[in-house]
Amino acid sequence: MIPSTNFDPPFNVTRASHIVLTVRDLAASKAFYTEVIGLVVTAEQDGAAYLRGVEESAHHSLVLREAEGEPVCERVGLRVLRDEDLDRAKDHFDAQGIASRFVEVPFQGKTLHVNDSVGVPLEFCARMPPQQRLHDQFQLHKGAAALRLDHFQLLAPDVVTASRFYTDIGFRISDYFVDRPEDERPLGIFMFRKNNPHDVVFLTRPGPVMHHFGYIVAESHYLFRALDTANNVGFRHSLERGPGRHGEGHATYVYFRDPDGHRVEILPNAIQMGDIDDEPARWHRANRHSWDLPPPKSWLYEATRFKDVTVLEGAMGHGLLSLEDFLNGQAPKGFSVQTKPPLVNEG
Repeated sequence: MIPSTNFDPPFNVTRASHIVLTVRDLAASKAFYTEVIGLVVTAEQDGAAYLRGVEESAHHSLVLREAEGEPVCERVGLRVLRDEDLDRAKDHFDAQGIASRFVEVPFQGKTLHVNDSVGVPLEFCARMPPQQRLHDQFQLHKGAAALRLDHFQLLAPDVVTASRFYTDIGFRISDYFVDRPEDERPLGIFMFRKNNPHDVVFLTRPGPVMHHFGYIVAESHYLFRALDTANNVGFRHSLERGPGRHGEGHATYVYFRDPDGHRVEILPNAIQMGDIDDEPARWHRANRHSWDLPPPKSWLYEATRFKDVTVLEGAMGHGLLSLEDFLNGQAPKGFSVQTKPPLVNEG
């Protein structure tokens, strides 16, 4: 069964905030995220670029840090309402016997580092230097003109255990899915703190690993604008999946792979959530109102590892069917975590 939400959480998490990735070529990664996804660069220092969506007043929602070796996800960031919530969070984790520590992070002020129950490295912050919103500066918009960071999708062998860490601190479940109507154990759980269906999502796979992060765009037209831009500026092979429509959230989508293989989704606004009457929706293969073909093998079997976090193998969602299997009439294959070779910028 799905875990229950603590409606009186020990501290106030407000939303998914930011993500920190390592990249091999900072210039190539910046080109992809600014030209195709349409983010803007707020600052660069010490081999890192700090980017945000055109609607965001926060200093950054994406940090790209140039580093050698396999590209990884260093941290997933969550925002809390006030600095006092960071102190309450530290007290909560201490009481639970969960190691946490305050650290200095550029452009974030007081920041708390902790790993969740399955090992995902998190950081909580309350403040960033405020920036001018650029949503009405249309002459500056490029590609998808992404508005704001929306969610993270993570993979873990036990999504119930993984999700309970978040429901204990106030996250609510918007959706969950099972394979068949008669099944009980969920294979995926969607959780939120803001007013749409997802801030953090877990799917059943080996993990923990970072599957993708998603940015909101103004409307579906911007999905195609991003695709056309990618084709024209040297990233025509970055498209991985879509356009299509999800069942959960009912949003249209496109998934890209950046030059290092990190996966990013763009999607228009999903449905509104938040009322106490909004109970978790239960999905299975027979009632998902979506239109798309099965995902390619890369979407099913490739993910970004977290820095210095061991991946537990052996679990996978039931009934996985890839696009390649669908077209060839083959049975689903097993799952092992893979990473994608760097994408060559053709520009």
